[in-house]
Amino acid sequence: MGSMELVSEVVSTAATIDDEVLFNALFAPEALEVAFNEEFASTTGKGVDRLNGFQFGLNARLDLTVASVKILNGRFRFSPFLEVLRTKGRDKLPRLIGIPTVRDRVVLHQLNKYLAVLFPARVPKNVAGTYVRAIAEDLKSRSPTDTWVCSTDIRTFYDSIKRDRLLKVLAKRVKCKSAIKLIGHAISTPTVPKNIHRSRHKDFRSEVGVPQGLAISNILASIYMQDVDEAMAKLGVTYYRYVDDVLMYGAEAPVQSAFRSLRSRLVPRGLSLHPVGSGKTLIQPLSKPFGYLGYTFHWPVISVRDATTERFLQSIVAKFSDYTHNKTRRLAKFKYLDQDRLKEIFLLELNERITGAISQRKRYGWIAYFNQISDLSLLHRLDAAIEGMFERMPDFGRKAPSKLKKLRRAYFEMKFNPHGGYVRNYDNISNSIEMLAFLTERGRIDPAETLTDLEIKNRYEKYLHHILAAMHADEGVVYG
Repeated sequence: MGSMELVSEVVSTAATIDDEVLFNALFAPEALEVAFNEEFASTTGKGVDRLNGFQFGLNARLDLTVASVKILNGRFRFSPFLEVLRTKGRDKLPRLIGIPTVRDRVVLHQLNKYLAVLFPARVPKNVAGTYVRAIAEDLKSRSPTDTWVCSTDIRTFYDSIKRDRLLKVLAKRVKCKSAIKLIGHAISTPTVPKNIHRSRHKDFRSEVGVPQGLAISNILASIYMQDVDEAMAKLGVTYYRYVDDVLMYGAEAPVQSAFRSLRSRLVPRGLSLHPVGSGKTLIQPLSKPFGYLGYTFHWPVISVRDATTERFLQSIVAKFSDYTHNKTRRLAKFKYLDQDRLKEIFLLELNERITGAISQRKRYGWIAYFNQISDLSLLHRLDAAIEGMFERMPDFGRKAPSKLKKLRRAYFEMKFNPHGGYVRNYDNISNSIEMLAFLTERGRIDPAETLTDLEIKNRYEKYLHHILAAMHADEGVVYG
């Protein structure tokens, strides 16, 4: 039996699984190579070694075979993760994200798969919208004066996790010492700035915390919080936790008690809540406004936090600015484009930022994330603001073009008719001919160019990654 068949067999019998057998199967050379080819062969992301998926693939078989041997004998070491700082808005420290090398992304992908089999109940899901939908339905039957709400969040969540405690929690279920050792190395690997000399890597080591941005970060944090979540669910309040955002509601006394209980349970775990009165923690009747997961609830109206709305508008403004300031440079660089084509491409890309998109059956974009709002007047205001931006665009006659798409329609299409055509579905693009047509439409290929199918695929996936990354940033979820 090959390693991939063994993985399938042990996964299907997870209740009685031998975690060491599973570990050996997932980290066999064949399994690592399959994971690379399926998930990372065309990735454009680069770690400290500056290799993308194509470049790593030139020696992937040898490098992954060596990695497999070292993982199984406990001598594997991750390369330092490359530091990327993501802003969380004015007056807030940026979030520190670690970008692994392609080799390490393969290893972390397999490690995430391993943990997901052993801890299936702790697999994080993209449930923000699902949570908000459930909360909205539940609150319909609640009294606005008799129901009290506690909205709070955990300070510097990932950065404060105690590693030794996390590894002890994992060891209760994970008996494979090589797995524990591999996880321990992953979470203690430093995240370093670009171009920092190797001799200084040790300066960026820390004693606590789980690096953000790794394939295993979310499931490790979820496992770490499992006992807390299970205890809080038994305290007579409705309890939701999504990463570091916590919402509890019920009668006043149980809600007050639950807040104190949560605060005390977090202390031995190295975690803490923002205090009441800080603006980050509210305990008040349902009749007063509160926020959760970027949404605002001013019952019965569900809307979007002002700062999140403003950030989305700023991202749209940035597209207009990019078109205006870089038009001349693009016309000089891309001789096959003229001003009319630049206008077409700008509108295509702008419309996609407005409607969002679908890729690998996942919905991306601001309107996809905030599709649980009931404040539809917000969408009309945003549409008017975007239309108004064209008043400063002489290329468009200082008025919005007739083909400009609308958030108010995208809201309904994404929610009720996502495959109807108003929202771009990248899952419908499946071969090199369709990829070539799309890239040509977007001005990403010179008609005089002759490209192989592999070159077309690589260019398409690089552009798609760029589009979806921008949409993901628009979703406005701020954690950590």
